[in-house]
Amino acid sequence: MKIPIAKIRNNNILNVEEQINIKDIGENAKLVKPIALKGLLKYTGSEEIYFEGTLYAEVVLVCVRCLNTFVQKFEINFSETYIPKRFAANQSREKDADLKELDVFTYKGNVIDTTNVSREILIQHIPPYPICPVCRAEKNDI
Repeated sequence: MKIPIAKIRNNNILNVEEQINIKDIGENAKLVKPIALKGLLKYTGSEEIYFEGTLYAEVVLVCVRCLNTFVQKFEINFSETYIPKRFAANQSREKDADLKELDVFTYKGNVIDTTNVSREILIQHIPPYPICPVCRAEKNDI
């Protein structure tokens, strides 16, 4: 969802509650339904915006042991910072760092798009080797 910067700046704090449908979250992962995102956007000055919230998702994964699919629910608390893309480019040049190494999200123009942050947060929390509840229970029985 695209949120106007002016709306955040005028209120200093903006409640966000939205549904986000993302098509690509990985080769062996699919959303059951759109991601639910709830949080606060805070204008901290100097065009920096702080985003704190919770992401809710249900993802179909493939078990690495039995190869059956299963649904895993996620409830992820997060906090992220958005800065203007031009600030990040200047900071990157000064420190000889890549933009990805700055550990911030950027925005260009007059809007913040919460889709990318939602996608990145979810992908970071999907296990690289998912194990279904049945296989997990069998392992614990041994």
